[in-house]
Amino acid sequence: MAVIASAQTTVVDLTDGYSVILSSEVYTFQGTTTAAKAGSTTTQVIALQGSTQIPASVTLSEVVSPSGVTVTKDSNATAPTLTIAVSSSVTAPGNVDIPVHVGDDIVVHKIFSFGIAFTGTTGNSGKGISGTPAVTYQASASGTTAPTGTWSATIPAVSASQYLWTRTVTTYTDSSTTTAYSVGMMGAKGDAGNNGKGISGTPAVTFQVGTSGTTPPTGTWGTSVPSVPAGQYLWTKTVTSYTDSTSTTAYSVAYAGTNGSDGADAITLTVTSSNGFIFRNTGIETVLTAHVYKAGVEVTGTALTALGTVKWYQDGGSTSVGSGVTYTIDAGDVSGKASYTAQLETA
Repeated sequence: MAVIASAQTTVVDLTDGYSVILSSEVYTFQGTTTAAKAGSTTTQVIALQGSTQIPASVTLSEVVSPSGVTVTKDSNATAPTLTIAVSSSVTAPGNVDIPVHVGDDIVVHKIFSFGIAFTGTTGNSGKGISGTPAVTYQASASGTTAPTGTWSATIPAVSASQYLWTRTVTTYTDSSTTTAYSVGMMGAKGDAGNNGKGISGTPAVTFQVGTSGTTPPTGTWGTSVPSVPAGQYLWTKTVTSYTDSTSTTAYSVAYAGTNGSDGADAITLTVTSSNGFIFRNTGIETVLTAHVYKAGVEVTGTALTALGTVKWYQDGGSTSVGSGVTYTIDAGDVSGKASYTAQLETA
């Protein structure tokens, strides 16, 4: 399982005592390949005593934040809204410690966590087949080590007990090459005077596109090089026939790479609640919805299914309590407070 994106939210049922929450406790800033892009987000500080909202205050000089992160606030004396901004000097995720003053000299420390959605580097272009593979031949005394002499486009004479080597060189659009060999032995004359077997005609070289790089395809082989879609394989089959009507078959395979991402496809996830996050003197009943964004555009339906599955986790647990873009919380499911994390996961 791989986690592509995640977001956490907290739902609270307040009945007594002091409670302080942030309307948003986590945020992911967009980034370059190495650092955050300059940006900001907001979170509101809400304090309650039992079910009654009371004034909350934040002294900015007491806030502790990483270098490059600044915190400002509005003038609301009851529920101030904080603006948390990052500069391009921020290169790692971190936490902001926010002391909140409530009641009579009570200070509650709230932690706001932020991450950075780094963009990927520009991917390499996929490489394809350039022209027709070059097939050449050479005789050798070894059947295991490729000869080092001159290769010829025509089949040479092969002495009895020697070997005919066939070399297939495939060239790609990035000027790289792969080389495959097949080898056949010229039979010696047997004790009973039987004729040794030799090469009969020119080896037949054919081509076919396959989806596997390990198992030869079972479709129709052609004498010309076909177009190979990105992510598939070009198979080359060389069939050598002998004078005793037997034959040997050798394969070589080459991969047509896919185009890499241009880095503009960062995936983020946020969570909303149909009935808010604070419930006063009532059971918690709401529907949480996960919103997945790719390159800043929300992804839904089959496009989301292609990315992965949204799974829900409660209070830091490792076993999911539900899956899908929505999760319903019914009255009685939560006692007091619960945190829910939505994760977009691949299988």
